[in-house]
Amino acid sequence: MTLSEISIRKPVFAWMLMFAILFFGLLGFKELGINENPDVDYPTVTINYAYDGATPAVIEKDVLEPVESILVSMEGIRMLTSSADRGNGRIDLEFDLNKDIDFALQEVQTLLGRAQRQLPSSVEPPIVTKSNAADDPILFLSLVSEKLSKRELMILFRDRVRDRLSTIDGIAEIRAFGYHEPIMRIDMKFDQLQKYQLTATDILRSIEQEHLELPAGRFEYGDKEEQIRVLGEAEKTQDFKNMVISRRGGGPNYVPLQLKDVADVNEGIENLRRISRFNSQFALGMAVQKQRGVNAVATADRVIEKIEDINKGLPEGVKLEVNFNRTLFIKESVRELVFNLVLSAILTSLVCWFFLSSLSATFNIVLAIPTSVIGTFAFMHYFSFTLNTFSLLGLSLAIGIVVDDAIVMLENIVRFRAKNFDKVKAALLGSKEITFAVIATTLALIAIFSPITLMEGIEGRFFFEFAITLCIAVGISSFEALTLTPMRCSQYLSVSAKGIFVHRWVDKFVSVTSGWYKKALEKAMLYKYSVVAFSIIVFLTSLLIVRFVPKEFAPAVDNNVLFLVFNAPEGKSLEYTNEKIRQFESIAQKHSDVLRTFVAVGGFGRGGQGNKGNGVVILKNREDRKKSQFLIAKELREESKSITGIKIFIRDRSNSSIGGRRGSPVEFSIKGPDPEIQKQIYEKMSAEMEKSGLMVGVRSDDVLTLPEVQIVPNREEARARGVEVAEISRVINVATGGVVAGQYTQGGRRFNIQVQLQELDRLNSKSIENLLVRNNRGELIELKNLVSFESENSPQNIYRESRERAIRIDANLSENVVVGDAIKAVKEIAKTTVPEGYYIEFSQDLDDSLFNIIFIMILGLIMSYMVLSSQFNSYADPLLVFLAIPFGISGSFLALYLAGVTLNVYSMIGILLTMGIVKKNSILIVEFTNQLRDEGLSVMEALSTACRLRYRPIVMTTFATLAAAVPAALSTGAGSETRIPMAVVVLGGVSMSTVFTLVVIPVFYSLFPRKRRDLDKQVDDILKTHRETDPGFI
Repeated sequence: MTLSEISIRKPVFAWMLMFAILFFGLLGFKELGINENPDVDYPTVTINYAYDGATPAVIEKDVLEPVESILVSMEGIRMLTSSADRGNGRIDLEFDLNKDIDFALQEVQTLLGRAQRQLPSSVEPPIVTKSNAADDPILFLSLVSEKLSKRELMILFRDRVRDRLSTIDGIAEIRAFGYHEPIMRIDMKFDQLQKYQLTATDILRSIEQEHLELPAGRFEYGDKEEQIRVLGEAEKTQDFKNMVISRRGGGPNYVPLQLKDVADVNEGIENLRRISRFNSQFALGMAVQKQRGVNAVATADRVIEKIEDINKGLPEGVKLEVNFNRTLFIKESVRELVFNLVLSAILTSLVCWFFLSSLSATFNIVLAIPTSVIGTFAFMHYFSFTLNTFSLLGLSLAIGIVVDDAIVMLENIVRFRAKNFDKVKAALLGSKEITFAVIATTLALIAIFSPITLMEGIEGRFFFEFAITLCIAVGISSFEALTLTPMRCSQYLSVSAKGIFVHRWVDKFVSVTSGWYKKALEKAMLYKYSVVAFSIIVFLTSLLIVRFVPKEFAPAVDNNVLFLVFNAPEGKSLEYTNEKIRQFESIAQKHSDVLRTFVAVGGFGRGGQGNKGNGVVILKNREDRKKSQFLIAKELREESKSITGIKIFIRDRSNSSIGGRRGSPVEFSIKGPDPEIQKQIYEKMSAEMEKSGLMVGVRSDDVLTLPEVQIVPNREEARARGVEVAEISRVINVATGGVVAGQYTQGGRRFNIQVQLQELDRLNSKSIENLLVRNNRGELIELKNLVSFESENSPQNIYRESRERAIRIDANLSENVVVGDAIKAVKEIAKTTVPEGYYIEFSQDLDDSLFNIIFIMILGLIMSYMVLSSQFNSYADPLLVFLAIPFGISGSFLALYLAGVTLNVYSMIGILLTMGIVKKNSILIVEFTNQLRDEGLSVMEALSTACRLRYRPIVMTTFATLAAAVPAALSTGAGSETRIPMAVVVLGGVSMSTVFTLVVIPVFYSLFPRKRRDLDKQVDDILKTHRETDPGFI
């Protein structure tokens, strides 16, 4: 007994089955999270080191190289990269995709424990995290005040804002920009040190001795016990000012001297190395990062709700504001996808109604849509999927597919009803006849989609949810067509010739085109080889067309935000860079489509570099502006050229999660043995890239240098005078770098105590050459007598790949230029500028990605062939079915060319989707022809009958599929750039394939040798005879 028969004979069971699918689907939907992209566990571990005051070269030598030498022993490392800037080192380990990232994290932490013993003692323990592009901040906030001092604002953030935000459910981290730790500043005066014959280390050691609180034990007497505490720490600013300078050269200081006599003591903040502003007003910026796996939209909503509560408790004139809410784009994108999904369902329903002219029949088919879509939610929840761009795109494109099986099933049942069979009989006979075709088309479709789950790279992880969601929806629709559709037909199906004018037009259209089709098929049968030749020419021509289709990895998305990078000339100060960035802010804020600006002078990083900066330009929503994000970026680039003395790069990072590692359209590295030659190659290549007109904003942080004063100890002189090199280094470190002498308590919080020369006394090398250094006999010697000063430019950043120096280059695209053309130009430029022994390597190779998808296509075809061969029990019939695919590909390429859409990872997946869809029509023809031949009809009679009877359902399913794809193809809302390529491909591929399938499949079927089928019949006859003569024969 088939599923259809069970459902027809037990309708209550079938209804309960449908309600169960809907019930559990709705339960699953309620629990689904909402994110922009799938929640992908990236196979990357990031290690951050802090080494205050160290130059990039020192960090490379003392930190990166020894740590890399230990980490390289790990298995499964795909790429090891590292970078160093002033005071910070970073190592990124990218593992194979099948590597358990949690286990890898444990391995890394174990190895870092061994490596820490080899590092300088002043290097802080590393911070180890799993990197994830999906963990980009969901909110940018700013804390602004018109009344509070910078120190008061920092304390307010640290004590009352950050902690309250961090406790919100789903928040992983609150990163601050422009934040400087509140501290007690001990700013030593050079002239006073000279006057009292003190060194910088004398002051440091005195504070360490005078500001000390140690455990003092306890008193025990009788049955009582008391703790002992020595209050040796200073608590107030005045306490520090009155602190006695008790040590001089390691011995007691008998001259009555207080700290206020040699230093300015005040409560302040760390040395200003970063300045952040929101809309040109000083602000403390924050990036809110969510935890992995949580609902981004719900988390952002909780933060915004909490902000309202926090603002109620802030002092007057202080406000916590939302600068940029990335989840607004996510909401708009998901809302647009849901709208497309609903509109696709409505259009598909209208197509069914137009063709069927019966509300009951239409309702029967349309019920397949909510059953399949809502049922899919239950499985999405089970697999921990989210509602995101990829899963919803899969559901949206599935709308036209999920009704196909129901249409074919209903059409066949209607055909039997037209022969005056009652509802139950028609449902039984019609469903039985079409069951094999429904199962065959579904399994073939799933077989061609399932290899997407094997797709390599991060893009494979993203499309995994797309493929699984689509396969589940198709599987449920097939189950629905085999169970619920026949049951409903057996109870409610009515066949009526009546209808409104639209129905009559559709019937007339089908009747007329059916007549044309019959004549065309008859002609094709007379000129079979001409049809074959014409088909081959059409397919080969389409392969030529693809050469003229622009290629890129992924289309850029207008997501209402532009990212900024500022590079001032080498050696320029924070004040200089700040003034130049202010000029850009003024230009950007005059732009009518700019909503807000946020800048971080000194950069988003921890250390702060005076000649660098970062920023964000937030635009109005795309429906509220006439210009695209990309045109606005172009205009800002042109207008910012008036600002001289600084380079401004405006970047589009819309592809950062699925495209390149750093978020730019064009990214590559220059590799080779000599860093200086690498830099020369960069200078030549960057000039040629800008000159090509295809790229703008060509940049690299790895070629920037900073003026560096190198203090070289004269070891012989130092030894002769009894001075240790370590003491020279300590004096310089305290005087210019600043050293934390301890901590003090205020208001229940701990604050650092920083000792350093006052700013006026550390402007340049001349300022410190007279610093005093004490020898081992207590004598004072001026620094200039122990060292020499040399000036040299050193790297501002150092980048390494596979334990060797490399230079990273990023570039944006000029208007109307695609990535494929830009990459091709870069490769041509490299041929003339890169010498032997050096080479370039792209972070995301377009050709490799396309080849990967082509491999998936081939694998899908192989799996589909195996499934169809098993079902048809034939080696030849699946090849007939596959003849529809070349024309689907031809139509896809032609549609891309005519629509001006690029060939990218989305359109390639769309082609794979088309390959699965177009096979359904050929399966209907081949399978029904085989049935009729088994009933004794000749090849030509069987073909003629099968094509005539299957023409209407094929046309109907085609229009239903096209109707489902139209909303995505015409969409203009958030994220439409990723949906349009898929939809355009489906429209072109399905349209062209349908036209050719109806003619070419019958022609090739008639040309195929049928001896195998005759042999199968002979074997069946022999087996039948044995069963009749031998009852024990199986």
